[in-house]
Amino acid sequence: MQEKRVRLKSEEKRNQIIDAAGALFIVNGFEKVSMEEIAKSAGVSKQTVYSHFGNKQQLFTAAIDCKCEEYDLAPNKIPSAMHCEEYLRFFCTHLAALLISDDAIGMFRVCVAEAGRSEVSDLYWQAGPQKIRSQLNAYLAEQNKLSTLKIDDIDTAASQLIAMVVCESQFRSLLGLEKLKSDSDLHLYAEKCAEMFYKSYRA
Repeated sequence: MQEKRVRLKSEEKRNQIIDAAGALFIVNGFEKVSMEEIAKSAGVSKQTVYSHFGNKQQLFTAAIDCKCEEYDLAPNKIPSAMHCEEYLRFFCTHLAALLISDDAIGMFRVCVAEAGRSEVSDLYWQAGPQKIRSQLNAYLAEQNKLSTLKIDDIDTAASQLIAMVVCESQFRSLLGLEKLKSDSDLHLYAEKCAEMFYKSYRA
């Protein structure tokens, strides 16, 4: 029982650190944020931060991972019992919601601002877009093997689906413009992307 309480306390502090770091990265950028500032914002010691994360790069990656978890886009969140078309709708609607979230927009702006000056863009790409894309590739390959889908080029098909989901709503959000679509409209749009993809590639 005591061990469980300690573990929960440790997990709570880890989440505090990730939340504090994510907020600071969005406001100040990756380069300007120090581990000391993160510790202060999280209300923990710098030693506690380092006990969970070896460096700032690991912490940035964890912040991206956590956001994917929140939107059920992490590999361990895939609902295994879903029919292919149902899962594609699940994937597209959750991805669309993630792409226009304030945190995702903020992190993307940080990457653009520091492009070529730090490793933040590569960290972001590997922890977010590339991981999500790899998950989708693996799923499409499995459905291909099961003869649910018939896809000659898995990587191209994954690119097509993701490109459809990335719509003007995200670009307008990145530019700080007012959204033209409501959340329900965006959800419906993402579902239509999934349906179109499934009809094109179903066996």
